[in-house]
Amino acid sequence: MKNIRTGTTSYIIPDDILPNVRYLADKVDDIELVLFESEQMSNLPDEHTIKELALLGESHGLSYTVHFPLDIYPGSADPEERTRFLRTVQRIVTLTEPLHPFGYVLHLTPESYGPVPSPHPKRWTKCLEQSLEMMVVQYGAMSRMFCIETLSYPFSIVYPLVERFDLSITLDIGHIWLMGYPMQENLDSLLPRTRIAHLHGVHGGKDHLGLDKGDTASVSRFLSAFSQQTQKDNVQRVLTLEVFSEAELHASLSLLEKSHGMMGKDSGGRYGNH
Repeated sequence: MKNIRTGTTSYIIPDDILPNVRYLADKVDDIELVLFESEQMSNLPDEHTIKELALLGESHGLSYTVHFPLDIYPGSADPEERTRFLRTVQRIVTLTEPLHPFGYVLHLTPESYGPVPSPHPKRWTKCLEQSLEMMVVQYGAMSRMFCIETLSYPFSIVYPLVERFDLSITLDIGHIWLMGYPMQENLDSLLPRTRIAHLHGVHGGKDHLGLDKGDTASVSRFLSAFSQQTQKDNVQRVLTLEVFSEAELHASLSLLEKSHGMMGKDSGGRYGNH
């Protein structure tokens, strides 16, 4: 489908990022590089791996979206944590620059899971504001490349900051379904600023399942709205099937192909300028 690049995560086969990209290169248009970093373990690619990923991207017409690590806390009350957030962003943006990413997925991680992101929401929001301001001071020219993901809290809490700093959105519709938030209301308000969408099945209180396990009617409604928005504004977007196994990916791609004529390499051409 024109202007929609269908992708999935870099954890489909039980192996590192590079073998996953090799496996997926002829199956999808985009690969979400799911990165993590801690004192005990890190999967950040080295320079050699980045060069290999860039070559695979060129030869297969792949784009990349980069998912920042989850354990960074831009809303932390601790200034050192906010500084660590910025350093992590800087390191990963510099590292992945040769890949010319389509976008960067960023969590404004809450202090507590659920509809209320923090026991101190005003303080949390103020700290977020300070972190995002630091980020945009450095990367203002590419602010729309940073895509703030919908999480467990209503996105309306952080939307004013997304607007103020001219950021984009990663609309994870599975998280909307999981929390029971009204889908149409979120589609209407968030789709115009959405650069990346995450799609996965939700069933029995679990998410990141294959689409065959989800509510196919809701999946169809979402895909129709996503497609209509893309046709309306003629802006290229990535649709990431955010699943983590071969079986879930196959089931999800099959559903897209049968129901919507969308499947991996058939869904669009090489991505445009950023």
